[in-house]
This record gives sequence, C-alpha cells and structure tokens, in this order.
Amino acid sequence: MLRVRASLLAMTLGVMSFSSAHAGWHEFWDRVHLDFHRNNCWSEPFSSLDRRTVHAPFQAMEMKGWRTQNTLGYHYFDPETQALNEAGQRKLQLILNMSPDQFRTVYVTQAFEQTDSEKRLDSVQQSLAKLLPNQSLPEVIPVDTEPRGWPAEHVDQIERKMYSTIASPRLPGFQAAGGGGGS
Repeated sequence: MLRVRASLLAMTLGVMSFSSAHAGWHEFWDRVHLDFHRNNCWSEPFSSLDRRTVHAPFQAMEMKGWRTQNTLGYHYFDPETQALNEAGQRKLQLILNMSPDQFRTVYVTQAFEQTDSEKRLDSVQQSLAKLLPNQSLPEVIPVDTEPRGWPAEHVDQIERKMYSTIASPRLPGFQAAGGGGGS
C-alpha cells in the first residue's frame, strides 16, 4: 500500500511539475515574436510621431505668416468712407494672385467703431466680387491685430528725402600716367 501511495504521489507531482513547466510557455514565445518585430521596425512607430511634433510649430508659424501677409490694415482703407483705397485694391489683387489656394483668406483689421468695421468688410467683399466674377469668393475674416508696417505714402516720403540728399556723381579729374615728364 505504501508503494501505491508513493507512486500516486510521484505521478501527482510529475503532472503538477509538467503543467507548471509549460505555464507561460506560449506567452513567452508570443512575447519573443512581438519583441523581434518591434526591434526590426524600431524607429518607425516613433519617427512619424516625432516628425509631426517637430513640424507642428512650423505649420503654426506658416499660418501666422500668411495671416500677417493677407491682413488689410487701417492704411488700406479711406479714413472717412472705410472703402478700400488704391493700395488696398492692389494688396487684394496680390493676395488673390500670389497666395496658394489654402492660404487665400483675406483678413481685415477691425476699426474702433463697429459700423466702420462693417463698412470695411463690405468694401472688401464688393471688391472681391468685382475681381472674381462668377467664382467662389475667398473667406473674409475680421481680426483685432494690426500688421506691422507703414503706409506706402510714409515709406515714399522717406525714400524721396533719402534720394534728395545723395550727391551727384562726379568723375575725378584726369592725370597722366607716370607722374613726371622728362627727357
């Protein structure tokens, strides 16, 4: 009887050790397989995320640059009527002709009075309708910030004053080569 109990005990321990030896075996090989593939494509899952993270500030800067470029400030409007002046018309044509399609939005600086702001927006819309008949018009968005810059008349005055101070060009007098004459 002791032998029977000993053999049953040995079989039970054998089955238990056999099942515990295989416990986690498939998980181990699944993990090895997963790690192998991760190591062989290592940087790709992280590179694309890194690229997007690096490009995001530049995309924001590009958007801000186009916004500044396509903003019609106070000096593009007549002070009394708030209609686009000649410089504003030319700037609007520049926006339509030079800006890529995705950046062809026109930004209009708000005036102090709400009615003046509405007149500015209306003037820009009417000018766009004249420039682009039977076409979809670009979006016109009011903004609070004034772009940096000076009115063209002010820049013209500075350049004219600068050119008026330049001395007339003169050539130096002629001198014979060799310096001294003589026989």
